[in-house]
Amino acid sequence: MAQLPDDITITRATPADLADVVELNRTENDDDRMTTGYLDWWYFNNPFNSFSFFLARYQGKGAGMCTSNDAIFRINGKPWKSGFIQKVLTSNAVRGKGLFGKLYVKTDTDFMERGGDCFLAFPNEVAKPIYLAKYNYSHGIYPDLTLLFTNPAHLLAGSSYEVTTRLDEAFFQAGTFQFDNAMIKDRKFLQWRYLTFQSPHYKYVTLAVQRAGKLVGYVFLKKIKKKGLPVHVLMDVAFHAEADLAYLIKQARIYAAKDLSVGVLYMGNPLIDGATRGVLRKFWPNQFDFLVKGKNQGETDELAKVKFNFFFGDLDFV
Repeated sequence: MAQLPDDITITRATPADLADVVELNRTENDDDRMTTGYLDWWYFNNPFNSFSFFLARYQGKGAGMCTSNDAIFRINGKPWKSGFIQKVLTSNAVRGKGLFGKLYVKTDTDFMERGGDCFLAFPNEVAKPIYLAKYNYSHGIYPDLTLLFTNPAHLLAGSSYEVTTRLDEAFFQAGTFQFDNAMIKDRKFLQWRYLTFQSPHYKYVTLAVQRAGKLVGYVFLKKIKKKGLPVHVLMDVAFHAEADLAYLIKQARIYAAKDLSVGVLYMGNPLIDGATRGVLRKFWPNQFDFLVKGKNQGETDELAKVKFNFFFGDLDFV
């Protein structure tokens, strides 16, 4: 790989660099959603406490960045430390100087040195061919998308949930249900992810769902507009018994109806599919470009055959 010009430097980002990162994204991506508070929360206060974040500077200004956030997935029955490549960005001023590759390789190497097992990536149209051609990624099984329509009758239906701002510690002591081929999450992560950061651009809603007076689980939602229509995104669920999943999703649909939404949107998940059989829905196959890479070609081939059970809360915009 070509040597970078002397006036381009790459260093590990710290909280003191975040204003420059925000400015880089505002200038190059016209991105006004990103804030220093968001970046500090998403990386430096993440309970997994395992991430890579590199910033390049050119003539004293932020000129490029590469980040990955790490999580533990259970894949084919085994734990894998998985890195999500979340943002590789270079400014127009330095394109063509090899900075994209330098930033990516630095992040890749850093992750592997921390004991990483695999990379999972949802790249944009620019990055996807580069990952495939230069960095030994393979196509994974692209996740599907399903919208469960709300029922007008739910407007008048009784409900068994309450909106909460704190997760019950006792509920999580026994451990919650873990989906196959999915991220492993606990109370600390879910509390951090949905109940500690307030964004001016969106709002998370956490439903504590009861059945016969007993807490049976939580549903995490975010209201968005899709094609101009209000929709509630299923960000995550937490529960003990698989038999309660259908009830949790029903309560989510009731909440969405009462909040005047057309439905609940979720990423492909066979258990949710089965738990909602008979519910009117719209299905979109293969909606997300998804790439995988293991430590060697054999592991990459294994990952390429796995149907992951992602939730929207596993992902983010940076």
